[in-house]
Amino acid sequence: MEQQVLNKNNINKIVLAPMAGITDGDFCKKLGTGLFGIVTIGAYNLDEETLVASEKIAKRGRKEFVYNLNDFEELIVSEIKKAKESRALVSINIRFIDIDKSLDRIKTIGKHADIIELNCHCRQKEITDLGIGQELLKKENNERLKNFLVKISDLNLKTPIFLKVRANYVSVAELIYNLNCVKDYFHGIHIDCFNPGKDYADLDYLKAMRNNFKDKIIIGNNSIRSIGDAKNMLKYADFVSVARCVLSGNVEWIKEFNRTQI
Repeated sequence: MEQQVLNKNNINKIVLAPMAGITDGDFCKKLGTGLFGIVTIGAYNLDEETLVASEKIAKRGRKEFVYNLNDFEELIVSEIKKAKESRALVSINIRFIDIDKSLDRIKTIGKHADIIELNCHCRQKEITDLGIGQELLKKENNERLKNFLVKISDLNLKTPIFLKVRANYVSVAELIYNLNCVKDYFHGIHIDCFNPGKDYADLDYLKAMRNNFKDKIIIGNNSIRSIGDAKNMLKYADFVSVARCVLSGNVEWIKEFNRTQI
């Protein structure tokens, strides 16, 4: 399965964001070709602890991907193959607590996906109780994040590593400091510009991230529902990602936006 090279200058600027239990290969395939520059599938759990957490989340009614870890390699290769039918780059959003038990699965992903995205974003209690998801953004957990990234880097994969992060869980100053501590081990930031109590993205937070990580590829996310929303976020990001508007069928603006970028 051929990997593609991420080039921010010659692919669609719209990215499909990961939605647990929803965005898999079939979901991407059904959306057709040409809609997205990157599609993100997952989140996928790479160890028993996070899989058990996902099972608990699913039991209380939220969507999650639940599967047998023994079948993971076959599963993920199949999902990537189907997602590639969208003709987009395929990014895999991953979760784990035990990096050593996850390395072989990360190797498999690295052989077939175009981007690996480490989930530093999930806010479900079953995940955060493990000290991962958005907990990885805290200064107190920076050594854990660094350990994860160093061990992935030691695999010598050619696949770019992105971090999916959430704005306003920690201050922008703390996030900048923490990510600067690990900046040598990732290539891009996928930032949910979560704006507490607001129905629009926190572009000031995004701007601060852009100014401090000019050498990284940045995907901006949150409340993108129109061409205007996308253009505003692209002032400070290389790409923008969408989720809920796709679920509601609001994609005509994406097609129009893509036409204007040709």
